[in-house]
Amino acid sequence: MCYSTPMNITVASLNPSIDWQWTTPSFVYGGLNRAQSGQRYASGKGINVCAALKNLGHSPLCLGFNFRENGDFITQALDEWDVAHDFVTVDGAVRVNIKLYDDVSGAMTELNQPGAFVPEKDMQKFYKKFEAAARKNTNVETATGRAAGSNNILILSGSMPAGVPADTYKQLCTAWPGPVILDADGEALRLAITGEKPPFCIKPNLFELTSCFRVELSTKESIASFCRELIRAYGIGMICVSMGADGAMLITDTSAYYTPAPKVTVRGVQGAGDAMVAGLAYGLAQGLPAPELLCTATAAAAATVMRDGTLMCTHEGFAECLKKADEPVCIPL
Repeated sequence: MCYSTPMNITVASLNPSIDWQWTTPSFVYGGLNRAQSGQRYASGKGINVCAALKNLGHSPLCLGFNFRENGDFITQALDEWDVAHDFVTVDGAVRVNIKLYDDVSGAMTELNQPGAFVPEKDMQKFYKKFEAAARKNTNVETATGRAAGSNNILILSGSMPAGVPADTYKQLCTAWPGPVILDADGEALRLAITGEKPPFCIKPNLFELTSCFRVELSTKESIASFCRELIRAYGIGMICVSMGADGAMLITDTSAYYTPAPKVTVRGVQGAGDAMVAGLAYGLAQGLPAPELLCTATAAAAATVMRDGTLMCTHEGFAECLKKADEPVCIPL
């Protein structure tokens, strides 16, 4: 898929959060832990994707829900990043996630809240904003007068708060005129790929992939084979499987590629998967072939783990990691 016109990117953020990350010298389960430092971040997967895309040179539109209590913290961050947003404001509080980072082992212990309840009336308000964005993208005109709506990317990323139907991502995929990148797990993922118009790309991590579909995948070949089965069964365009420090894979109907994670100094692991989604959108917007698309995804993730807390990749860090990226290896199908 190759595009000759600029692409707009819309990100749905249905469950924003405020992340408190605390760093401890050595986390003790069930014992007393003294924090060395702490930092608060505007977060949630959709918010993180927007931050990464902005740093990579795109200007995404962030749609979704925000909440009356502490919601200003989210909008102020987006304003500081110069990210456009159009939220439905819902009664209740922005959820707070606690991240405990062990500075010795590099392990992160997370305690995530589920998110406040979203009433049906607010769901309908969101659908109206979403439909308006879809119509606007459909009617985008190129310099030659041709409609470029099918070229515009939608990113669906993260959990959904209480009150939001499980098939929401499925409905949004069907309603969007262009390609959709989906980063979800569990029932939301299973339902989305069964829709009339499945997502163009899904990005589960390996645990999400195996737990969602109840399979055991112990080799790159088995991952590639299973993902191709999903692609052929449901009409997905491609699947990117992130494997943390073990790298990532990108599978299409006809090919599969693996690349190890670039070697960098890890300062925080939060947000790496969200940066990978942004890297996929960055490469897709340029019409890159699968091997290069995998490189942009892993470079964005690596440039993010180089930063503290939930700080997302910088453009400079992304460019440096892209230079270091190994040539993707083709995995036989």
